[in-house]
Amino acid sequence: MRKFDKVWLALLCWVSVSVYAEGWDLAIDRHQVQVWTGVQEDSAIKAFRARTVVHSSLAALVALFYDVDAAPDWIDHCQRVLALHRNEAQHSYVLLMETHMPWPLANRDTLMQGHWWQDPQTLVVHLEARDADPAFYPPRPSFIRTRQLRSDWTFRPLGHGLVEVSTEGHVDPRGHLPAWAINIVLQEAPYNTMRNLQSIIHEQRFQSVHVAGVREPQP
Repeated sequence: MRKFDKVWLALLCWVSVSVYAEGWDLAIDRHQVQVWTGVQEDSAIKAFRARTVVHSSLAALVALFYDVDAAPDWIDHCQRVLALHRNEAQHSYVLLMETHMPWPLANRDTLMQGHWWQDPQTLVVHLEARDADPAFYPPRPSFIRTRQLRSDWTFRPLGHGLVEVSTEGHVDPRGHLPAWAINIVLQEAPYNTMRNLQSIIHEQRFQSVHVAGVREPQP
């Protein structure tokens, strides 16, 4: 990364900490990744926010999210993702994500239905996912099905080839886990995911992809 980009990136990170801090508690601030936690209404499990800045095209980020085979390489504790349904015209999808939990805890799976869109003026890309209808993939005895899923991602072009990647979400992993222990894990998981994203997004298999419907900012 050029010296100018590094200075610009450091400035953006400092500004973002100030912007996101209101109403949220900063839990992690390392390696240009910030993670916040906040109170989630009607749940003892906290919501989280995370953000970083990467040098990337917008299409590469969308392509990364669409590559279900690559999911275990960057999503923390992800074991497998299955694409159950896709509608390319509407940019919608239904996915099943299996999450590995350390012994003796049971593994979890998450059934999500989502879609993405791009703001025609700002070129910001939004991805939104929520719990899907269980009919897409009935629960299995070997997995505990999570609930109350809320997963929102935003790719905001900043100029000079830089993109702010941010996420906000909440999920209840269910089972016999104390809320305080889950809340600790929910700080580390988005941090590890963002760190992995920082590395994998530079790979040519993503940066060389063109995604229909995604406009890139003018240089």
